[in-house]
Amino acid sequence: MKHIDEQLISACKKKDEYAFRTIYEIYAPKMMGVCLRYMHNRQEAEDILQESFIKVFLNIDKYRFEGSFEGWLRRIVVNTALNKLRDEAGKDYSLMDDNLIEIINKTENIDNEYQAYTLDDMLTAIQQLSNMNRIIFNLTEIEGYTTHEIAEKLNLSENTIRGTLSKAKAILRTNLEKNKNKHNVGQ
Repeated sequence: MKHIDEQLISACKKKDEYAFRTIYEIYAPKMMGVCLRYMHNRQEAEDILQESFIKVFLNIDKYRFEGSFEGWLRRIVVNTALNKLRDEAGKDYSLMDDNLIEIINKTENIDNEYQAYTLDDMLTAIQQLSNMNRIIFNLTEIEGYTTHEIAEKLNLSENTIRGTLSKAKAILRTNLEKNKNKHNVGQ
């Protein structure tokens, strides 16, 4: 795929519309999953996806084939989503309401402690987290950012990030158990 990506990206840099469309078709479904993990609903996620791809195509010349294209694209998507959430919250994440996102896609990088649960169990439990807990959980456990990187991104202290992550994991475990028990009672 790396060779194909390089050819497509090189064609995109030459403003080849077919290459743009192909890259979108390859990466949009996966990036939609990223958008859905951060935004309140599907419409907002679709808006972020579109805005992100516009940024990618306008800035494709800045991609230098260092690291994976998917990683570069994912950073743009995450940053676009975070900027939107930051704007909504007036740059104060504590003001965000607890609206749940409608769908959360693949959680491919989550720690082994969660591997015993089904994808549906995980998605339901993550959806039940508050916005701030969900953002920090997603950035660390799914996106793989360090505490330092998140602190810089969100303009918060590393201690706040660590504390929020710890709280998010505890709430997630509680949600998983509660949902499991609810499911077992309903059987």
